[in-house]
Amino acid sequence: MQLAGVGPLLFGAVVGFTLGESQTGYWVLTALSVVGGVAGGLDHPELRAAAARGLVAGGLFGVGIIAAHEVSGNAALATVPSPLVLLVAIAAIAGAGLGTVGSLLRARGW
Repeated sequence: MQLAGVGPLLFGAVVGFTLGESQTGYWVLTALSVVGGVAGGLDHPELRAAAARGLVAGGLFGVGIIAAHEVSGNAALATVPSPLVLLVAIAAIAGAGLGTVGSLLRARGW
C-alpha cells in the first residue's frame, strides 16, 4: 500500500511544485510518472487488479499535483485542464491504463 499510495502522492507533490517553476521540468517529471504507472502494474498478474491499483495511484498522483501547486501559489507554467481538479480524473484514468499495460507486460514475461 505504501508504494501504491504514498509514492504517487509524494511524487505528484514534486510535480505540482515544479508546475509553477518550470514547464520543461513539469513535463519531464510527468513523463517519468508513466514509468511508475507501468512498473506498478508489473506487480499484478490480473488486469483488473493492475487497473484498480493504477486508478488509485493515478488519482493520488493528481491530488498531489493539485495540492502542492495550490500551496506554492505560483502560476502554472504548463497547460493544465481548467478547472484543475479535472487533472485528478485524467491522472486516474491514465494510471488505470498504465497499470494494465504493466500487467500485460508481466504476462509476456517482463
